[in-house]
Amino acid sequence: MSTKQLLGCLGLLLAVAGTCLLSLQVGARDIPFATVLASFAAYQPGDFSEVIIRTLRWPRLLAGVICGTSFAVAGALMQGITNNPMASPSILGINSGASFGLALAMILVPTATLNQTILFSFLGAAGATGVILLLASRLGGRATPVYLALAGTAISAVFTAITQMLVVFFDVAQDLSYWTAGGISGIRLAQILWVAPWTVAGLGLAIGLSRQITLLSFGDEVATGLGANRRRTRILAGLAVLILSGSAVALAGPIGFVGLVTPHMVRKLVGIDYQKVVPVSALAGTLLVVWADLAGRVVNPPYETPLGAVTALIGVPFFIYLANRERRRG
Repeated sequence: MSTKQLLGCLGLLLAVAGTCLLSLQVGARDIPFATVLASFAAYQPGDFSEVIIRTLRWPRLLAGVICGTSFAVAGALMQGITNNPMASPSILGINSGASFGLALAMILVPTATLNQTILFSFLGAAGATGVILLLASRLGGRATPVYLALAGTAISAVFTAITQMLVVFFDVAQDLSYWTAGGISGIRLAQILWVAPWTVAGLGLAIGLSRQITLLSFGDEVATGLGANRRRTRILAGLAVLILSGSAVALAGPIGFVGLVTPHMVRKLVGIDYQKVVPVSALAGTLLVVWADLAGRVVNPPYETPLGAVTALIGVPFFIYLANRERRRG
């Protein structure tokens, strides 16, 4: 890693640390730094500010870290294995598929545990992924990045429409509304403890595949010549995407565009080596989600703007820019 890249990663790490600290301090009730430290060093259950930090803001921050890491790394993997700069869990409909699975869990198993809900989210995400892969295989060379992005948007719309129809018909719309908006407010530590092992597993799998994905980014012929097992790598990377996206959606809803924007920014910093792209994407995704959550808290106090809406404000212009760039290249 060059000196420039090292300094950039160090700056990113410091930015993440500062943002996480700010997340614990800022909200409907601003809390001093000393109180934040005291809540971890010598917690006093009778202090209202410390209770806020430990029971509300600390789990919320951890959720932001998990979701930022999961969506960013999943997006990086998808872009790497498909050589499609517009690939991401939200653009290709995987998040919407996971939301559909979540709705099925609420309808079919009303008393489902969080792990059971995550399993349904995995199945929904797998269904959306299967549709995209089937479409891509049938189109062959005609499956351009822009075409697949538009197809993914259509698939996402179909899953969303079916989900809304089901939740209205079975009267679970109110239960699902929190997830469909995309947000991490109100998350408790118990939920984090259920989801964290899935995140660690998906991230570990992504890191283990990072060298093979780097080879795939050079194209199939070059990757085969360098000894990459393309089929195995794509299957395992797809599994990592399902684990990361499905668990994150089950926790916080379909937060869009994190997996689209973040990998592009990271590759500008560290290049195309996925042994660097994967861990740095985790940091950058955390920074984006926690900052977006902070913005949602302060833009219209005392009310909160949904996290999904804030990330969309960032991601939609970037998506349009990428679509125009790919159209000009085509």
